[in-house]
Amino acid sequence: MRVCICCCVALLVIGSQPEFLLRAQVPGQQKAAEPNAPPPSPLSSDDKVNELSEQVGKLMVKCVNLLTAQDPLSLDYCKQQRDLADQYPPRQRMVDKMLAHDEYGIALAAFDHKKEALEEFDQEVALVPKAVKPGSVEWSTAYWHRAMIYNQLGEIDKADHDYRSAEANFRKASFNSGEASAEKKRRAILRQHAALLQKEGKTEAAHQLLEEAAK
Repeated sequence: MRVCICCCVALLVIGSQPEFLLRAQVPGQQKAAEPNAPPPSPLSSDDKVNELSEQVGKLMVKCVNLLTAQDPLSLDYCKQQRDLADQYPPRQRMVDKMLAHDEYGIALAAFDHKKEALEEFDQEVALVPKAVKPGSVEWSTAYWHRAMIYNQLGEIDKADHDYRSAEANFRKASFNSGEASAEKKRRAILRQHAALLQKEGKTEAAHQLLEEAAK
């Protein structure tokens, strides 16, 4: 399972492409095949998936690093990551697919393409029950990110619904509350939801969430 990280730093040359996506052949360097040599064995399905996974992983690193640097090139690399991840066979590497949509959605939102970001988060949330188990951090994160976009778009009822979905998930017994990063996200979700409710005049409900966040 890949870990969705959104804080690293790297700068890439504008217009460059990953070597694993460009398989240019240099004239004069091709080795002639031996007359009676058997043809190379075709890759198995597992080998193809593993090769694709390696490419997705490399693009994920570039995507996340550029996002952290607030570089608009992140849009291109995160989209490449999303497009490659969508090439996995059905029901395989579902977490990779889910996180690729998440990271491209974050990139779109970062550069003010909020409606396009919402489409990515919609696809991520649709993958959640197929990709991760209830109580996982990724489950809550998917709803959390969509809630933030709904809030920015002024769709408060939908934002409230997604915040509640994220909160309901981390209240499950299977949620790993001992993990520091999971706890950090849990508190952030509660506090953001409380701020939304406070703006809506729902002071008591907001106060309850803040108390829960302080535990």
